[in-house]
Formats: sequence, structure tokens, C-alpha cells
Amino acid sequence: MFLPVLLTSALLASAQDTRTPTAFPPSTALEQGISPNALSELSDLVRSFVEADDIVGAELHVIVRGRTVLHEGYGWRDREERVPMAPGGVFCVRSMTKPLIGIATWMLVDDGRLKLTEPVAKYLPAFEGDGLRAVTIEQLLRHESGLPMSLIIADDPRKLTSVRAVADRARGRALDFAPGTAFQYSDQGTDTLTAVIEVVTGAPAEEFVRARLLEPLGMTSTACLLPESHPLRARLCSAYSGAPRSWTRFFGPKDPALFPVFLGSQSLYSTTEDYARFLDLLLHKGRSGGERLLRASSVRRALTPGGFPMPAATGFPGLKPEYGTLLQLWTQAGGEDDDSEVVVFGHGGSDGTHAWAFPEQDALVLYFTQSRSLTSASTSLRVEERLAALFLGKPFDPLEVAPPLEPYLGLYWEGEGDVYRAIVRDGRELALEVPGRAVVPLDYIGEHRWKLRPEPANVIAFDRDEHGVVTGYHIGEHKEVRVVPAPDLPTADEVATRVAAAHHVERLAETGPVRMRERVEFQKLDRSLHTTTWLAWPDRWRIDEAGGAEFSRMAFDGTVLRQATGDTPVAPIEGLAAELISVQTPFRRYGDWRTLGIPIRVVQRLRRDDEEAVVVRLGAQDAPAMTLYVDWKTGLVKHLAGWTFIEGMGRVGQRVNFSDFRDVGGAMLPWRTKLELAHPLIGTIESVVEEVELRAETPAGLFELRD
Repeated sequence: MFLPVLLTSALLASAQDTRTPTAFPPSTALEQGISPNALSELSDLVRSFVEADDIVGAELHVIVRGRTVLHEGYGWRDREERVPMAPGGVFCVRSMTKPLIGIATWMLVDDGRLKLTEPVAKYLPAFEGDGLRAVTIEQLLRHESGLPMSLIIADDPRKLTSVRAVADRARGRALDFAPGTAFQYSDQGTDTLTAVIEVVTGAPAEEFVRARLLEPLGMTSTACLLPESHPLRARLCSAYSGAPRSWTRFFGPKDPALFPVFLGSQSLYSTTEDYARFLDLLLHKGRSGGERLLRASSVRRALTPGGFPMPAATGFPGLKPEYGTLLQLWTQAGGEDDDSEVVVFGHGGSDGTHAWAFPEQDALVLYFTQSRSLTSASTSLRVEERLAALFLGKPFDPLEVAPPLEPYLGLYWEGEGDVYRAIVRDGRELALEVPGRAVVPLDYIGEHRWKLRPEPANVIAFDRDEHGVVTGYHIGEHKEVRVVPAPDLPTADEVATRVAAAHHVERLAETGPVRMRERVEFQKLDRSLHTTTWLAWPDRWRIDEAGGAEFSRMAFDGTVLRQATGDTPVAPIEGLAAELISVQTPFRRYGDWRTLGIPIRVVQRLRRDDEEAVVVRLGAQDAPAMTLYVDWKTGLVKHLAGWTFIEGMGRVGQRVNFSDFRDVGGAMLPWRTKLELAHPLIGTIESVVEEVELRAETPAGLFELRD
């Protein structure tokens, strides 16, 4: 039985990402599929910054697919006190505060408590004057309000009394440009937005940020304010300004608080891990730990570039710096409509902190320094150049560093009586084959360990003897060893002879073409259809399917496999699809296997349904192959574990039971077939032969689909 083509559309279902990464346990570059050499070069680059005195110290944190592949400290947390930098330092992230204010604003929009089109004057009377009255919430989010960079830049921040007082300094001042007509980075605008949050919520902005972001995300090492008594002071990184060989410490753990009030533009303190938790929320479209904190549509809008370019340098070749809503974006031109595609997003802080998120690669990189200077700022561009090579260039191929595959290839089992598994070469990749279920690609992660690509938490570790020969493998506590065939197994010739003698498909040459009509039932889908199959010795065949108004045809004329579905024209089937479909015919399954020119391996004997079955692997021994179960008493092929092809899905595992064998012109063919595909949507497919015609009429072109 073939898998009907008409099912294809019903089987395609979109997958939903249900991952909920909230912590970043350690892993390795190889385990996460990135280049160990490129990662090492990135680490060496940051170390060179310290050695050249371009920065006083730094912390580098690289996270891929929710796993930490690098987390190191370099240089000094406090140079005067000789405290070395170590992972877990607390930094003033300065302008990296802004993205949290942006997301807090979107949360209020989601709550229905704030609208982007509303004028700021609705909440802050200081904006009632001419010009200021036109400023909107969205313009503050996008730095398009016309407010200057800062109105407190010359003031001592320790003397500030409230963020509302900072926002009110705009009263009566002329804007630098008409709102919504240009981009100008503005601390003043973000502090104004912070004051709006306080008015809307009726509480200090830091309380809203803590309740809606820090606590749900588990950001326990982050603080909006850092008074002298705060416990995070013990891990605080002293801040420096200046230049190489002339650094001056301007703030340390024992100094009075630099910011007595929470400024949404710049006063957050955080760690690389905590800030990664925040960016991870955006990578996962507003979800964290299985909980939705922000609408996916709001995340999408936050990452949508504004209408004006952002003047900034970048180390990402080919990418354009743009700005979303209090988030920096790096984009490349899209398709025909030229929409920008966000390739990287993140933000930086003026004391030397930087963070980047790579959505497609599911990666986060945090490079935190506490060194405020032009030289320090330039190091981030050099880091970006390395990150482009690490994540945006040619994808890293773990096979480049993997040992030869041949020692792993072969059949494995738990022991006599257990159905085997195989380690095979699938194309150029190593894969675990579970007959009739799956061919699972494996990625090398070092030390003779390979992870299952669809389930990376599961790792196959190969066992070797004292001579280095692979003897088996284990996945956790589950162990398998190489198959050792019993000495009394029949030979391949003996099995092939027995099968050919039992089925006698060669007798179809004497009966002429056979036409068989079958009813096919899809129990789980509550659907049925009819198929009509023509078989003409030695290898020509055709199958027509009809279900309601839908129909499809497939045929092999001895040379070319062709298909037509509905109104689509006839077209040849090639490649893997042709290879998998071709083995489905009775000529291949029940004929003399020795004429196929492919390897035959007798693997074992099994007791199955009170029958003694001989298990035969038919096909290449180092690649995915079909497994047949031969009833040794009768010589009939009763079961099959192999593969079929579904358009849009590719190779799919199938397990088939054949029963009720009857004489068809001297050949023994099954009247009932029960098929189970390795796909959760399908369930069991059963077919029953309802009509057989010998010497059936075969018009010219029947097997070429020309009729």
C-alpha cells in the first residue's frame, strides 16, 4: 500500500515554540552548534582589550539556545583595591535602562491604560505649552519628540529630587524640531516617559518595573536604585572614566548613591545574566517560564524600525543601524517591498555595557565593561565584527571538527530479542535510525558524544574498548551494544529464496496485468478513499486515488516515476522521494531480492505474534534502509519497518502489517494492510482489497500517465 498523496495537505501543521528558557545552564560551543574556535577568538579579543588598557575590566556572557557557552571575567572589578573581575558583577548599565522603560510602556498599552497616540500633555501639565502639546507617547518611545539629549547634563545627579522634576524642565522650552519629523537620541525624552508611567500607575516607576519585569523574570540581581545599604553593593563594579593609562575611578561600592531617584534613561544596575533574562523575553515574543508577560504583537511593534535613520557606527557588515521603541536594531533590506528585517537587536550603555540578541540564532551576547571613554566604546565595534563571524556568516558545521564517522556505523541492540537500532550515514551526516520510526540527525559535541538534533538534551555517548573500538553507546542510563548475530541464522540467499518461493510474484508475467481496487480507511481522520492499482510484470505499476472531488495518480513505466494531483500537470518524481516510493511495490517487496543489486543482511530471529520471524535489513548497511519481517514457517513477508515520502514533510517512518494473503494469478498478495505512520496526526491507515481483475486492459500510456 502506498501512502495516498491526497493526505499531504491534512498532515502539514505549524509547530509552536513551547520552550520556556528562564535560566542559562552551562553548555559548550559544539553542543550548541557554534564554532569553538570563533568563540575562543572572541574571548581572546576581550582579553586583549584589558592587556592594551583599552578597558579596566569586562565580563563576557554568550548564550545560545538558552545555554551558556561562555561566561568569563577579564581585568579588574576594582583596580585600586585589586579585586579581579569575575562572572556575576553588578554594573550600572546606563542607557540599557531604556529598553525596560520601553517594554514597561508597552505593558501599559497592553493593559489599556495608555495609548501611543496620546499627547504627553494629558499626563504632564508641563507639556501644555506651544509645541510641547504636540508631543505623543510614541514619539518619546522613538526619540522623535524634538526634546534635546538632556536637560540635566550639567547637574550633579545626586541632587535630583524626582524624575517628574526632570520631565518638567521641558516647560516653556523650544523643541529642537517639530515632533515626528526627525530622530534625536534623548535621555530627556525617556525620563519624561518614566514620569508618565508614574502618573498612569500612581506609584514610582521603579515599583512598576520591579513588579512587572524584574520579579516575573527572576532578575534578582537587578536594582533600579542602589543605596549604600543595598546587598548588591558587594558585587558592584567600580566605574572608571578616562583613557588608556589614565583611568580615574569615579564611583565605587562605598560611595554615596550616584542616582537618588530612578531615571529611566540611565540608572539601572544589573548583571549579564539578569539582563539576558530580559532580552530572552523579547526573543521568545513576550513569554518567559511558560507565562506571557507581553503580547507578541507588542514585541513585534517594539522591534519595528522607526521612520528615520539612526546615525551610528556598527561592526556588523551589511547591516543598517536603526531604532525601534527604546531598542536599537540592526537590519538588512528585505524583499520586493524593501521592508527591513531585524537581524540583531539590543542596546548599549555609556559606561561601557553592551548587549545583542540574535533572533534567528536564538543567541544572546552581553559584553559589560565599566570603562567610560571613546576608546572603550570602540571596543564594542570590534566585538560586533567577531559576533558577525560567529553568528551571521556561514553557519558552523560541527562535522568539520568531528572524527571519522565510519567507526560509529552499524547495528545496535540491548541484547538478543531486542529489535535493533542503527547508526547510519544520512547523506553526509551521522544519524540514529529507529526502523520505521525516525532517522534522527546527530550533531557532534565532542569526546565521541553526539546530541539528537530535535531533542538536544538527549546525547548519545559512544563506548569504546581499550583499543578505541566502538562497542556500543548509551543515552543516559539506556545502553546498547553492537549487534552480534546468532550463529544459526539462515543466510541471505536462504531467506531470499524462501521469500521468492512463497510469494511467486513472477507468476504475474503469466496472468497479464492485474488491476486491484482497495478501500482505504483513515480511522483517526474519519476519512476514506478508494485506490485502483495496476501491476504489470516485471516492474510497471500505477495507482489512482479518489476521495470525494479530489484525485491523484502515480505511475512507473519501468524507467521514470511520475505523479499528477488534481489539476496539476504530470511531472516526474526524483531524488529521495523516488527512492522511497520505488520500494513500496510488490515486485520489490516480495520478489527475488537478489535481483535488486542491494545488500541483504539477516539480523536476527524474533518471536512475533506467536510466529517465528526472521528480521532482514534490505538496503545499504551504512544508510537508512527497509527492515522486513519474514514468517519463517511460510516464507511470507508479514511486516515492514521503513520509510515513505510525504510532500512538504519529506521522509516519514512507517510500520506496516500484511495479512490475509490470497492467490492472485498464482502470486500470494495481502488482502489486508495496516499501516502506522510515525506522525501523531495520522493514526492507523487500513486498506482492504475489494476487487481483483486479471489480464486487465492497459491502454497505451497508462503507465506514463498519458491517459
